[in-house]
Amino acid sequence: MLAAANRDPAQFTNPDTFDIQRTPNKHIAFGYGIHFCLGAALARLEAPLALRALFDRWPEARLTEDTLDWHSGVMRGLKRLPLAPVPHG
Repeated sequence: MLAAANRDPAQFTNPDTFDIQRTPNKHIAFGYGIHFCLGAALARLEAPLALRALFDRWPEARLTEDTLDWHSGVMRGLKRLPLAPVPHG
């Protein structure tokens, strides 16, 4: 099942923990071999731009919920990302 592929405990230490700096990171998020995603290069260019724009706008953004709701099935992804700025006071 593709949704579980990047969470394989035989491949990753703490597979259910999001670690953007995980090394080595032999993920298959963009597929592999003849099934490699044609849009992978564009996604790798866009992701840092989108994240930078988000955190420039909301530098102190935090999750507003402890549990996230995921799509499951063939591909795994968030249904929504509940963020809010940290109140100052």
